[in-house]
Amino acid sequence: MNLTKYFSILFVSLFGVLSIYSCAAVQAPSGGPKDETPPELIQSVPDNGTIFFPGGRVELVFSEYLSENSIANAITVMPKLKEDPELIYKGRRVFVNFPDSLLSNQTYIISIDRSLKDEHGVFLEQGLQVAYATGAKINEGSVTGTIKHIKPASAQLWKIKSEEDLSLFYQRDPDYVLDAADNGSYRFQFLSSGAYKLASVDQSVSETAINPDRTVTGLPWEAIIQLGINETVTGMDMMIPERSGPNRMNRAEWVTGTWFKLFFSENVSDLLNLLPVQVFAEGSIFPVLDLFLDNEDKTMIHIILSESIPRPGLVAFALNSIQQGEKTLLDSSRVAVRTDTTRDTTNAKISFPVKSYIHPIEEEIIVPLKINFSSFMEKSKTPAPIALMQDSISVPLIFNWISPLTLEITPEANWNPKTNYKLHIYADELHPVYGKTLSDSVATMSFKTSNFIRFGHLLGQVESKLPGKVVAQVKYLEKEPEDFYTVVNLDGTFAMNRLREGNYSLLFFEDSDGDNRYSYGSLDPYKPAEWFFIYPDTVEIRGNWDMELTGIQFEKRSL
Repeated sequence: MNLTKYFSILFVSLFGVLSIYSCAAVQAPSGGPKDETPPELIQSVPDNGTIFFPGGRVELVFSEYLSENSIANAITVMPKLKEDPELIYKGRRVFVNFPDSLLSNQTYIISIDRSLKDEHGVFLEQGLQVAYATGAKINEGSVTGTIKHIKPASAQLWKIKSEEDLSLFYQRDPDYVLDAADNGSYRFQFLSSGAYKLASVDQSVSETAINPDRTVTGLPWEAIIQLGINETVTGMDMMIPERSGPNRMNRAEWVTGTWFKLFFSENVSDLLNLLPVQVFAEGSIFPVLDLFLDNEDKTMIHIILSESIPRPGLVAFALNSIQQGEKTLLDSSRVAVRTDTTRDTTNAKISFPVKSYIHPIEEEIIVPLKINFSSFMEKSKTPAPIALMQDSISVPLIFNWISPLTLEITPEANWNPKTNYKLHIYADELHPVYGKTLSDSVATMSFKTSNFIRFGHLLGQVESKLPGKVVAQVKYLEKEPEDFYTVVNLDGTFAMNRLREGNYSLLFFEDSDGDNRYSYGSLDPYKPAEWFFIYPDTVEIRGNWDMELTGIQFEKRSL
């Protein structure tokens, strides 16, 4: 083989190897980091802001391939058309086909909400809007605000078109719908001048018609938003309650004998002494012997009738509504439950304290320990059915039956912090009304005390002019959320004493109805919510310190 032929073969071989390597190098390796980059809209055809738009096809180009299944619910046209526009998916492109019969001098918006996602399941980071005008200008009006909700929320906007819309606007589809950002902010853009109605709902039901009796709805503090030409209305903030409507009795449960449980939609601890419970069976009214709140579930009350129901059958419980001014604290309701001849033959159990329980204690007062039983006990006074031990030393205590289910014990001297204790509960000294006593002759339970809980004070100064009676509300943000309220004085000062050490949120609201609680408004009959302002920073309360907040400023803007 001559040298020329040899080098020719060698060159061809090396070129082939390099070519194969080069081709392999441009291929995406398998595996690798997970794609977490949200898709972006990089172009629209015609351009965003086009005027004299005749209708027809609009092309939306995204930065990466989209998930086809997410498109139909994510892309909408506002205000709503008589028929939804056709959407055509083409990888990174989505075509929106408008009808040719569009309204004259109208700005149409293609809204892309945050449910749109790419082929890797990464959602759009923030909602987008693209606007086209059939006339000579794009409407530039806008409404902005923030929605306070524990879950993702959506804002809905109706342009008032008739007198019926003033009160029954929610009975038709909203003209504009937007998903709020992660921080709750929203911004309706490209709006024409006119009067509008506004509401907010949980994002999961934003495509569902609003039912004023069932849909949990947030409302603004302005009944009507009057929008001028190219005007921007800001501060249309809304809060969505956790539940819809007033508290109500949902169901009843028969336990045994004359013992029943009633379950409510919300905490009833503030209403316990006001509950007008009536009990009906066999055409007669049965008097209530005892009624008390469950120690663990504040939405449940226990009822003991003064006499037994003669025969098994339906027992009905009725409650009249409780009003405070114009506000309904408890809705009227009626529930029924069936009884039978079954007798409780089970052994009683201790439901609280639970294993590894840590009892919170304070230095200035002795915090009692509550012991909950699964069955009613006779409220015997002597002898004590319980002993409290620290190591092997008996701790003198005072005990008190605060209900047939709950025994409260208080040591004569305060608890020691961060200390292990034991309870010895004697079955022979417990006398169940139903069933049997504890299965063990002596039930032993261990628990530990916390360090002393420390408390601080919050002192504040509002420098802005108050719009009326203003209430400050702080919410404890730790394990057991709790709200505290105080009225802001006319000079802008306010104070809250004995706040548990920890982090709090701070809210101010105009107490228009005078009940010292925030009112969310109502759809039927329509009533706007109360104005509010959320202090932007977390308030940290430190033990034995005065936390001073000065220079607080807010403004209630009138439209």
